[in-house]
Amino acid sequence: MEQLSLYPDYRGVSHWHDNVEFIMMMDGQITYDINGQSIDMQTGEGVFVNSRCLHYGYSDAHADCHFICLRMSLSLLSANDYFTKNYLEPLTGNTGYPYQKLTPAILWQNMILGDIQTIYDTSHDVLRPFSVIEKFAHIMELLSENMDTQNKNVENSDDLLSLTAMIGFIQKNYPGKLLLKDISSAGNCCKTKCTSLFQRYLSVSPMQYLNNYRLEKGCAMLRNSSSPVTDVAYACGFSGTSYFCELFHRHYGITPNEYRKENL
Repeated sequence: MEQLSLYPDYRGVSHWHDNVEFIMMMDGQITYDINGQSIDMQTGEGVFVNSRCLHYGYSDAHADCHFICLRMSLSLLSANDYFTKNYLEPLTGNTGYPYQKLTPAILWQNMILGDIQTIYDTSHDVLRPFSVIEKFAHIMELLSENMDTQNKNVENSDDLLSLTAMIGFIQKNYPGKLLLKDISSAGNCCKTKCTSLFQRYLSVSPMQYLNNYRLEKGCAMLRNSSSPVTDVAYACGFSGTSYFCELFHRHYGITPNEYRKENL
């Protein structure tokens, strides 16, 4: 189970992946940003985030919460080309359907929330892959049957595709040296347009986003490994330990070592 307070400043960094994602709130509340659209979720509610959509969760009030987060690989259901093309891709490749909020009061959505809980519970028992695939298929069937793109207000799809490409480039190459021109080239746009897209959708510059993404990766390494801070800094793409520590303290208000001690 995930805990929002493990994310510094109670805020994740916007990212995307090929997997689809399901969030189910166990207690508290969270705001989820998906392709620049914000939705609020309370205890018992959830959300489906479609493949390759930008997303992150946060709490401006710095209020903690616990939630289930499932990232499901589409390869579990895509062994058959005919099925993939005619049934799976119309859902997962639909740019007009970036997300679906899930509310217990609506029967088919409540069924999905129940399946999410079952998959999560199953993962803590003896591995039951057939049960997981069955529930995953049922969820995707319900989403496909009830898919509604009318209220998603999808606009500037070319801009989103460009931004998604640039963020994907950062996610893949963040350990190396990256310049603004490298990022903008990944989105097939000029540096000015690149900066404008990051500011419009994420409220940060491209280089700020890069540093924030590196810092989040650094936090994960500090929590989950005993690697020296110097090794963490270089593994996350920083040119030196002092710069990493300076940015870390400026962003989170504590040093990397203090963060590690608080999260042992």
